Parts: sequence; structure tokens; C-alpha cells
Amino acid sequence: MKHWIGIDVSSETLDFALLDEHGTHLESTQVKNESKAVIKLMSAWRKRHGVAMEHSLVCLEPTGHYTLMLLNLIVEQQWKAWLAHPLDIQQSMGIKRVKNDKVDALRIAQYARTFREKARLFTAQNLKLDKLKHLLTRRQHLVRVRAMYKKHISDLNRYMDRDIQKVFDQLDKRLMAASDRAILRVEQLILAQIRGDQQSSTQYDLLRSIPGVGPQLAAYLIALTDGFHRFTDPRELSCHAGVAPFERSSGSSVRGRTQVSHKANKTLKTLLHMAALANVQREGELRTYFRRKVAEGKKPILVVNAIRNKVVHRICAVIRKGEAFKPFLENSKPRLEMT
Repeated sequence: MKHWIGIDVSSETLDFALLDEHGTHLESTQVKNESKAVIKLMSAWRKRHGVAMEHSLVCLEPTGHYTLMLLNLIVEQQWKAWLAHPLDIQQSMGIKRVKNDKVDALRIAQYARTFREKARLFTAQNLKLDKLKHLLTRRQHLVRVRAMYKKHISDLNRYMDRDIQKVFDQLDKRLMAASDRAILRVEQLILAQIRGDQQSSTQYDLLRSIPGVGPQLAAYLIALTDGFHRFTDPRELSCHAGVAPFERSSGSSVRGRTQVSHKANKTLKTLLHMAALANVQREGELRTYFRRKVAEGKKPILVVNAIRNKVVHRICAVIRKGEAFKPFLENSKPRLEMT
């Protein structure tokens, strides 16, 4: 690459920073978050600095719907772009004494140049999955809103004066019903988005064959892993979800129990927890495993975490092999599961 371009995205503006192949900072500028403004800037940089987009790497952080215009433009123009994880960029910066959009854009460009071997180029397939992520985010928001109205009915409204309590109960019930309809519609859009892509549709069916993996977990996994290109190893996925136990020791003085990390994807961890509980409550080998371990004296929460890990291994196994999950039967061939 001859040039490295870092972009800090906000709702109204885009901050650009340009580095040459030696890491020299050539220019920083700010434009409107509009495709015309970006095209105009790239044309100006081509004249001033000889920037050729086929020999340049664009790097930016995912910031939800604010990046949608830019990502569509990147795919349309076939630019080489890297949608880097914000935490990776943040940790690479060390101690920060100054923070503003201009400085952040420069740091993103420097990160892209330093860690260019890790770059995964953004593609049209990623754009489809990005739309899926937006739909899943919107569903999560609607679920939280519905929970708020439910909380009003069960708690807040109870302490109102009786003459207005009934009015607000009726209002919250209508809003809950509207939220239910909106959630159902978004779920239909999520499924349509998945079915509109052959790879995503196949992976969705494979994931749904696993006991306990519901439609939300299956859809979230496809979006999170970029169609299982980001995470292929079950240990990596377990670590990301915060369900992989790690040793906790130091010299001869600290000998703590193994613990999971608090740096985790909380949404994925919650969905995996629900999948584990579903397996505990239904007949099957994981329910048998849970009861056996609890009878041996293991704490139930630790056994549930072990089941979450088993679910992750099953997820990676069916995707790797491209075969639906087959329940374990005694005296049968080895099951489709990584143990």
C-alpha cells in the first residue's frame, strides 16, 4: 500500500487523515457525511498527493447507521477498506492525553498501517451482514422498550393515584401491543435478510438444528462473525462471549478459582445462557450432564457455563462440517461435537 486513510465517523461529519507509505502524516481534513463530499476529497487528494485508491487502504470503526453511507460507497467504488474493531484500536493507542475527531482519524490511520497484516477487507457480503446487524440492533431496542412498558404496569403505575392508574395501565398495554407488532415485523425482516443470501440461509439452518439455538442466537451469530469468517475456532468464540474459564494465579501466593473474563460480548453471553438453560430444561444428553455434575457437587452456575461452552463447540462443529447437528445416541457413531 502507498497510502493509509483513517476515518473518524460522526452523524454529520467525517474526519479524514492521510499517511504515505513511510507513515508521514500528509493531511487531515473534515467533510460532510455525504458521498459527494467524499468523492470530491478523494479526487483532490489524487491531484495533491497522488493518492490512487487501488493502492490505498481505508480504515474506520463501525459506528452503526452513521457508517452506512460510507460503507455503501466503499463497496460501490470497490475501495480497499478495513472495518476495524474499536477496542483493538483503543488498546493500540496506549495512554491518550488528547481526544478529538481529528486526532482519532490520525490514530486510526496509524493503526491501519501498523497492523496491516490483520486487515480484513470489507466486501459486498459484509455489507449485507451489516444490514442484518442494524436489524438486530433495532430489535434489541424494541425489546428494551417493551420491557420498560411492562415495568410501568407491574411497578410504577401501582403507586399512582387510583384515578390515573387505570389510564396509564391502558396506555402502557397499548404501547406494549404496538411494540409486539413492531418486534414481529423486524423479526420478519431479519429472516428475509438471511434467506436473501444463500450462505447466510445455509448457516442459519445448520445453527437452528442445534438444540437450544433459537432464531435470535442463530441470526446474531451470523452477523457477529461475518458469516463465520471472524470466528472459526470455538475457543476464540467462547472467549469473545466471556464463557471460557481462565486460570487465576500469581507465583505461590495467589491460587484463585478459574474465572471468565468480564471483557465479553454481553449480548452473545446472554443468548448462549438462554440456550444452555433450554438444554437443561429439555430431555437430552446436556440435561443428563447437568444433573450428573450437580450430583457430584459442582455448583449449578459452573455447570451451566460448561454447557454454554458445549453449545459453542456444537455451533463451530456444524458450521465447519456443513452438516446438521445429530443428537448423541448410545452405541452409535461419534457425535457431531467437539469435546
